[in-house]
Amino acid sequence: MKQLRFECPIENFPGFRADAVTDDAIFEVLVGTKDTRRLRTALMELARVANADKVRRMILVLEEPTITESRLHEEWKGAASVLRPELFARLSVAIRQSGKWTGIPVPPAPGELSVLDEILRHELSRRPASASRSSEAHHEILRILVHQWLLGKGPIAVSSLMEISGTSHPTVSRSLERFDHYLKRHSDRRVELRSFPREEWARLLAVSDEVRGTVRFADRSGQARSPESLLHRLRQLQRQDITVGGVLGAKHYQPSLDLVGNPRLDLSIHSGRKSADLSFVERLDPGLERTARRDESPTLVIHTIRRAESLFQPGEDGLSWADPVECLLDLHEARLESQALEFLNSFPATKGRLL
Repeated sequence: MKQLRFECPIENFPGFRADAVTDDAIFEVLVGTKDTRRLRTALMELARVANADKVRRMILVLEEPTITESRLHEEWKGAASVLRPELFARLSVAIRQSGKWTGIPVPPAPGELSVLDEILRHELSRRPASASRSSEAHHEILRILVHQWLLGKGPIAVSSLMEISGTSHPTVSRSLERFDHYLKRHSDRRVELRSFPREEWARLLAVSDEVRGTVRFADRSGQARSPESLLHRLRQLQRQDITVGGVLGAKHYQPSLDLVGNPRLDLSIHSGRKSADLSFVERLDPGLERTARRDESPTLVIHTIRRAESLFQPGEDGLSWADPVECLLDLHEARLESQALEFLNSFPATKGRLL
């Protein structure tokens, strides 16, 4: 593949602009895609353009997709069932996950990897890092301060806030200014919360799904595994970047809580600036499917932690625990409001003053 060019219109195909082209190939790039409809549309659009003269290959490039591997293969088979064989033969998918390349129907050839890397470098350079947007950074700083306050850790330096959140000094300063009336500032430039930031917390709850990249999975097989069974399988994976939150996490921190039943398993995954790889869900239960329906009770819910440091608490037997703030958010998200309040009021910071 030679003469790499970017953002090129394709002759005789108005409205289509390739992310990259070479002498014999057209590339479409999807970054962090979690929508199978978007994936399906991209495949169909590439197939439409496959009739272009001198084009022998149409390559869909996926950077850190959150769609499971099994679902990617299902979509590939679906495309094969509706496309003309001579067009489908020109299609392929190149996938980069955690820096490693795979593909459908086969991985990219070693000689193609430098071109694919260059295409992704160009595409990513045009996109702002969503995790560094000021609104998301503000909520990240808030969660760190609440974590510090709940556990009675005292004041924290601005430099530590920068290190944990992975954001710059100006970003941290702007975030602190937004809820200055909740802060106690020390002469050595450390800060701490004076009290629980009710108003800011309410704003965080309103956008929690987006801020934490929440993804829900429901069982469609009629043979759903229990949260305990999923937890057993998670323990076998020995993944330090995935932790337990929700009801189980809350009970870890406060065993005496009156949390009856455990209808689902909440997990947090630390991905930093990368899109979270959720392919491990298939190993927990192949029968689980992503759902966006809020009236459907999920069996598994996954939240993404994007800050530089996870604040996870190491556990035993291959498990670790989401921090108390994430567990509190999980209880709210599951509509366990009274239990969330009980959990919040169980920490030393709230003793003697129910919130």
